Amino acid sequence: MQFSSKMTSHADKEVDPELNKDDIDNSMTTAEATRKLEAPNDGFCKALHKPVWVLLALCGATFIQGVVTDGFVNTSVTSIERRFQLSSTQSGIIVSVYFFTGIFVNLIVSYLGGRGYKARWLAGGMIFYSIGAFVYSLPHFLSGYYRYADSHDYSLLCNTQDDDATRQPSSNSTDEDILMQEDVSHYLYFFVIAQVAFGLGSAPLYTIGIAYLDENVSVHRSGLYLGIFYAVATLGPAVGYISGGTFLKLYTDLQKSSEVTITPEDPSWVGAWWLGMIFASPLALCVAAFLWIFPRELPGTDEVRKNKVSVAHKKGGDEILRTRPDFGAKPADFFIALKLLIRNPTMMFLNLMSVFKAMIIIGFAAYMPKLVQTQFGQTASFSATVVGGTIILGGCGGNFLGGWLVKRFRWDIRSNLTFCIAIQILSTALCTNFLLRCSNGNRVYMSTIDDGSIGGCSALCACSTNQHTPVCALDGSAEFFSPCHAGCTQDFQNNTYGGCSCVPDTFTINSGKCKVESCPQLRIFLFGLFLSTFSVFLPMIPGLHAALRCVPESQRSFALGLANVIAKIFGSFPAPIVFGAIFDSTCEVWQVGPNGDGSGSCWLYNNSKLAVRMTILSGFLLLGGMVATMMSLYLYKPVRLDNREHGSREEKQTLPPL
Repeated sequence: MQFSSKMTSHADKEVDPELNKDDIDNSMTTAEATRKLEAPNDGFCKALHKPVWVLLALCGATFIQGVVTDGFVNTSVTSIERRFQLSSTQSGIIVSVYFFTGIFVNLIVSYLGGRGYKARWLAGGMIFYSIGAFVYSLPHFLSGYYRYADSHDYSLLCNTQDDDATRQPSSNSTDEDILMQEDVSHYLYFFVIAQVAFGLGSAPLYTIGIAYLDENVSVHRSGLYLGIFYAVATLGPAVGYISGGTFLKLYTDLQKSSEVTITPEDPSWVGAWWLGMIFASPLALCVAAFLWIFPRELPGTDEVRKNKVSVAHKKGGDEILRTRPDFGAKPADFFIALKLLIRNPTMMFLNLMSVFKAMIIIGFAAYMPKLVQTQFGQTASFSATVVGGTIILGGCGGNFLGGWLVKRFRWDIRSNLTFCIAIQILSTALCTNFLLRCSNGNRVYMSTIDDGSIGGCSALCACSTNQHTPVCALDGSAEFFSPCHAGCTQDFQNNTYGGCSCVPDTFTINSGKCKVESCPQLRIFLFGLFLSTFSVFLPMIPGLHAALRCVPESQRSFALGLANVIAKIFGSFPAPIVFGAIFDSTCEVWQVGPNGDGSGSCWLYNNSKLAVRMTILSGFLLLGGMVATMMSLYLYKPVRLDNREHGSREEKQTLPPL
């Protein structure tokens, strides 16, 4: 929080004797001399000390962060569940650790960083991101090769006799490679440590970074800059989804790719979930170096600050800041500043709106690819790619248009909030899109079998659910969990099976999933997902603009820090756990874990229950956000209500040209 930084220009003209006198003019203030020594002095770096370059550096930081935590991490959820035998609740905990870390550091970082060297705090955050990306990839290199069971493993056949004469072993599998694998779930802790590093690294960007950008540009120009910033922030996850989806087409052990006998369509497939992190780690260091070159304040910041007129809420602390120029210099001022923000009802209800918004964005960002994969029978790679494309079109478009509208119409706080409410009504209506799913026709899935059999035909086969190796029967009208669940005792080694007690002898059973017929619901769902994404992100910049304006400028870093903490505690942190628990609550077939229990990942879900529960949850969150925005508008009272229009006109007249 920048409580007293704007007062430093009125400091005593005496220069700190410890400063290098050769580099300072004696007429400078102490603060000006300090800034000169801290910032790089060469001509190239000085040429970059402009708002547009700050915007570019911040866009680079938010792009990398979006690619990593909202892209690569989210696309890897299904893969690390399968690879490391984790449930959706456990993977949700991994995602939540990132936000849980932010809960503890955001207020401290926003308070100290807002009064300190903002650019250096931002650079430090990107260094943590580089470390986190490296640690996240370590389980791949430490856990050994991934083992899977292909459709020819002899132990996947039905065994109803004491001898194994009728079972034909595969030529490419060994007893060490099939079924029960070593317990690798302890690698969960590497992902947790990486997420802690990501949480530490992200803390400065959306608090200090936004304040640093906002304080260097005019009020209405700020809307456009923030729109570009958040558009790039949305572009990052989209690129992460698409590139992450591309990496998932590659087998996780690249050196073993030529020996793989399964395809990405196989439920046991695990793609190269770790590969993106290897590229992201050095890129984060490059962005950190770029941020390091910026000064505490850009040239012209004081002039921009003078031209801004306060429209903060009347209880926002504007009077205290005018009567106490040194406010923020004492540690006790932290609690006074916190009290001022809590007494600001407009800001607090906007924070509540952010809680609902964070929960639905973070929850669906983590599990939307898995939802598409589950509800429409698509591969992990395809699901990640289409979700990424939707984010590019809907999320980036919504953010950029929202920022442009703020700049074009120069909305005040009331206009911004009214626009947000109108769009939120549309978003709530669009949540019914999640009821759509592909129909499975007449095929019988393992999800309909409670005791490992259909009509008792494979009840004596002692089938396991450790590996999902589906087979298709009855000319595509029935799909079994494995050859064993179809009662098959013979493997003809040509991707067909015989001696299957669950299917008449006149039908052939083939390895692999039954081909899903044309599903028009998928196209409708993706179009609805685009509209939903667009409507969720469209009011983001108007809402942020209102939040920045309803508090005094010197409190904005701290206000954003408090908003981030509240959103993380009640929104971002529980969201992945809640969404993961909903997935787990609809699971009907669990993987057998290393201890012989159902402690692994889920193989099959009840699609109908999943659709209904996701619709109810999203509708509740969107409706809650709309009500919170209505309350923030109803309770907003500016400092000088009778002079609000005059202040707006004065502001327009004194703004520098765009």
